[in-house]
Amino acid sequence: MSWKPHVALALCAGCLSWTAHAQLRVVNGGFESHLALPNATGQLHFCADWSGGLVTSQTLDYYHNDGTGAGDLPQTPLAKVAPHGGNAVAGLVAFSDEMSPRHEYLTGKFSQPLQPGQRYSMSFALTSGRVHDWVDAGMGISGLGVAMGFGAPVQEEHEKLDLHAQFEIHEALVDPVWRNYTFVFQADEAYTHFTFGLLGKTPRIREDDVEGRTLAYYFVDDFFIEPTEMQISSSHRPIRGSSAPEPEEALFVPNAFTPDLNQVNDRWMPSLPEGCRAWITVTTRWGNVVWRGEFIGEEAQDQGWDGLDMEGKFCPEGAYAWSIRMEGPDGKSQHNGLLHLIR
Repeated sequence: MSWKPHVALALCAGCLSWTAHAQLRVVNGGFESHLALPNATGQLHFCADWSGGLVTSQTLDYYHNDGTGAGDLPQTPLAKVAPHGGNAVAGLVAFSDEMSPRHEYLTGKFSQPLQPGQRYSMSFALTSGRVHDWVDAGMGISGLGVAMGFGAPVQEEHEKLDLHAQFEIHEALVDPVWRNYTFVFQADEAYTHFTFGLLGKTPRIREDDVEGRTLAYYFVDDFFIEPTEMQISSSHRPIRGSSAPEPEEALFVPNAFTPDLNQVNDRWMPSLPEGCRAWITVTTRWGNVVWRGEFIGEEAQDQGWDGLDMEGKFCPEGAYAWSIRMEGPDGKSQHNGLLHLIR
């Protein structure tokens, strides 16, 4: 009769193993699994478990280090880009000028439905890549975001979709290097899918010095999700005397910038929620203040720290501490973190 406990232990171990394998994840979040390697643009259908809208699924792009023709990396038809991780990325036209409006949306799925009432931390990487001088891409827009749902949205032609965003980027983004975004949300339904694309009402447009930029094109990689008890993605501490607020929508703090006077990523500036006032301070690791400012919401996006200290001298490359004190419709809050100045 001594075999019975052993059988029970084996069954229990099997249950634990099965539970571990059933953990929530974004299916093929790094775009590594594929049905075939891409050899041209418009081949997202070669990538497993990803899709676009009813029309755009055949125009979204899939790139791979082992691809050929226009489907390989790092040299794509629109920009030079290496994967954020692994060997593959996806690409989409989030916006084109009003002469020929075009909006593409990328839809991924979760390994299991979300639990209503549970908080989740979700992250992804985003870049414009090093855009070629001779192409139409290189425009930046605000309003990129993520919306939860139950499948790929229905889209006629290339119309802009009216979806409720759980996360939205207020900055008009053009960046040749990868940016990592993390946000926290509470599921109100058992969502099975999510969609990335232009979700803001009226996007702000940013164009660089090169004429003829008519496309806001982006590469994405490494989508990830996990349950969390976090209130916000950055360090958060309620100011004494106030109740703990809910997370400010779309507060994003860059973790690095390159003030080398090339007009790309030359200033460090958090993306602030609309209607919020913020007092921002940057110090050295020893607590010496090198920059501070007071800003209001989206008006701050073209401002920020240019890498000079309070005396107008160049700050050396390295790590710096930032703190943000905010006041807004949801109350007061304090945020702290680190950033890297790269020369």
